[in-house]
Amino acid sequence: MERRLVAIVVAVVVTAGPCVSSATAAVLAVPDAVYALRTPKEETHVLRSPGGAVVGEQRFAASVAGDRLALAVATRFTSGEEWDEHGEADLADGFRARRFDKIVRRDGRVTQEQHVDFTTGKIAWLVDGVHAERTMTFAPDTYIGSMLALGLAGVPERTPAAASFEALTFRPDPVVVTLHAEAVDEEAHPLGTPVALATKLRVRADLGPVGNVLFAGLIPTHYFWFTRTAAPEFVGFAGALANGLQVVVTATTPLTTTAHLEVR
Repeated sequence: MERRLVAIVVAVVVTAGPCVSSATAAVLAVPDAVYALRTPKEETHVLRSPGGAVVGEQRFAASVAGDRLALAVATRFTSGEEWDEHGEADLADGFRARRFDKIVRRDGRVTQEQHVDFTTGKIAWLVDGVHAERTMTFAPDTYIGSMLALGLAGVPERTPAAASFEALTFRPDPVVVTLHAEAVDEEAHPLGTPVALATKLRVRADLGPVGNVLFAGLIPTHYFWFTRTAAPEFVGFAGALANGLQVVVTATTPLTTTAHLEVR
């Protein structure tokens, strides 16, 4: 019931329009850590409940060739649910989403699909056995899901360390909402990280003066942690996933310099 209420609130606010503020937002700058992916990188992310129980594992692989970033994320939950995601971003003129595809399986059966072409605005998705398509107009600073672990890496380098951008989310239909990221503290990740301290970013909805008062508290707030280094890198996440699961994610030390996942 709570997830359904959140979906209704987001849809209403987005349709009404007060949350859209792309005129004041800028495309995220390409973080130095992303340029470093000209040497491909793969790492594991462990997913735990807020109480510390392991609920899944994620393999994250990314590489940069020319001005194009490609990433692949494979998430396996202990419940048996499986997510496979692929994304692309252009880097020639800031960090700009280009393509995103997601397949969700349970017991080997495809239960959900999401396909987004940010360059044309065409979206196709599958949920509860029903296929749907839509064309939307995206602002240049629109991102989705796993892209944020890379795109937000440059925010801790800003003064002040903050940024606003648009996020595409499926609830289950696609909607766009404005999010605001800001550094709120420098602290260790709640379940430990490979570094002693990390910069913590709070990412929450920015629905405008009226929307923030009425609805922002109903839209989940997420937290990202990045290393306190010259080129900050992702080390952790806390918040609700698309399936409603509350998790704390810890990135482990990279396994290899050659990505094993299919990075397209």
